Amino acid sequence: MDNTLENITWDNSKAYKGFDDPKMSSDLEMAEKVIPEIEKEAEPFEELLEKSDADLNSYLESSRNLLRKKMDLSVDLQMLSSYSYFKLSTEADHKDAKEVSSRAQKLSSDLKKAIAPLEIFLVKSADSFFNDFIKDERVQESKFLFESLRKRIDFLLTTKEEVALTGLSVDGLHAWGKLYRDIAGNMEIDIDGEKMGLAQASSLLRGPNRESRKKAWLAINKSWEGYKESTSAILNAINGWRIESNKMRSTKRPLHYLDQSCHESRITNKTLNALMDSAYENRSVGQKALKVMAKIMDVSKLGPWDLLSPCPINIEKEEKIPFPEAINIIKKSFSKFNPEMGEFVEMMADKKWIDSLPTPKRNPGAYCSRFSKLREPRVFMTYTGSMGNVLTLAHELGHAYHNWVMRDLPLGETSYPMTLAETASIFAETLVRDSILSECSDDQDKLKILWQNALSGATLLINIPARFEFEKNLVEERFKRNLTPDQLKTMMTSAWKKWYGDTLSEYDSMFWSSKLHFSISGLGFYNYPYLFGYLFSLGLYSLKDSENFANTYNKVLRDTGKMTAEELVSKYLGKNIEENTFWDNGINLVNNSINSLEDLLKK
Repeated sequence: MDNTLENITWDNSKAYKGFDDPKMSSDLEMAEKVIPEIEKEAEPFEELLEKSDADLNSYLESSRNLLRKKMDLSVDLQMLSSYSYFKLSTEADHKDAKEVSSRAQKLSSDLKKAIAPLEIFLVKSADSFFNDFIKDERVQESKFLFESLRKRIDFLLTTKEEVALTGLSVDGLHAWGKLYRDIAGNMEIDIDGEKMGLAQASSLLRGPNRESRKKAWLAINKSWEGYKESTSAILNAINGWRIESNKMRSTKRPLHYLDQSCHESRITNKTLNALMDSAYENRSVGQKALKVMAKIMDVSKLGPWDLLSPCPINIEKEEKIPFPEAINIIKKSFSKFNPEMGEFVEMMADKKWIDSLPTPKRNPGAYCSRFSKLREPRVFMTYTGSMGNVLTLAHELGHAYHNWVMRDLPLGETSYPMTLAETASIFAETLVRDSILSECSDDQDKLKILWQNALSGATLLINIPARFEFEKNLVEERFKRNLTPDQLKTMMTSAWKKWYGDTLSEYDSMFWSSKLHFSISGLGFYNYPYLFGYLFSLGLYSLKDSENFANTYNKVLRDTGKMTAEELVSKYLGKNIEENTFWDNGINLVNNSINSLEDLLKK
């Protein structure tokens, strides 16, 4: 553990003082008391759909009051879930956090079941009743959500079926996702006799020494090999559950797994097809990035352990960047675009809303989440001082800023899809890269930043589509049978070959096991939205020097909770994202950056 980098840990005391805080017990007990009340009040709505509009008018205010009660309790349960999840991110074996997390998840499921008769009634109700219902100032924040669901009424089950499915998912679908997180959080990696957690071992993949990266990659994959039966069972169970759920919902018309994903991403299938078609037709851009990187590294081909590598130029002189310096770099970069963004970064650090300190039982990866009731974002990452770490921190702070500019909006209008979530993070990351590049004193410094641009291009134009390719094939094959670890390896290798071509010395056949994203129970296809956000953010970034664009950018972020992606892009960019041309233009910007790197090498 490196404490010399002045890392910080969260201060979450405004939420709860600890797991012995009486307020935590009180909130749990209150939820246990209120949920049965909600269930009793919601029960009559199951029978109301047959009544006339005139008969339903007497239920207008009671339905609003009930939804308000559910909304309030949901926020309290989110506080409990977030507090315990944040603790488990830093201490995967924390017993109290596990218990609270389990209770909060169960209560959230119970609440969802309890309110189901009302919500199903609202989705199925006549336009006249719904239009009157949604006029209420408080419930109006749910308008976009309910209107989206009303368009998909054909896929709605009966109230009893929806309640049963929700209840079963706690110890079914979501238990598999929890198992994966438990495995990852408690995994011990042995690298040349030194044992460490997965997060610490994964951080070595960003290290400067190629041999050390390879040893770490091999050790991580060896550990996952030991869990391959468990992780293959997890993937089979999660995808099997989704397939059966979709079958249940397909009585009136077929519900395709990509239909569900597109709905969650708030895009059309046509948009997804245009995005992926453009990426495939332009895959040579990402492949070129990898070939240029191999040339700089002075190897014939990169290995999978090189895909997160820092630039090898003057690597022996590379000094670790202390955490406070990283904060200053990001603050300065953000401030050039919008001083408000720079001040926000400083506030995040000062208030200790970031947790960056490496810990033994720490989960791998990085994320941004929030305490909805407090309207405060939180950032999690493992900071070890690399430039890659700085960019990851900028990425997550971009997410946090997105949450921050929405803090005065009704909560129901602050829930945005992953496609639009990644826009703010990648925009922020690009601000930092370009700011550092503009201040570079010599060509070698410029090369290091252009290397990071190439790294992002390769990841988002090649690795992300390969993940999509694998998951799509996984779902298709899971319709037919359970898949063995060897079959999953073959499928992953095939996906990497299709997208990476001949750019790597070998493919990562265990990526299906080692990548958390495939085992997230609450959301399928946790991949293509990154590519969407990358190219959409570049479209926004190309306008950053326009007059008053910082203000426009904030408006874009604030509207992400109440518009589809197509509506948002049309409103603020005047473009059609259902056409390949939109995505081709973004990829051209990436290509220009890679060409700049090539030109620099020729000097």
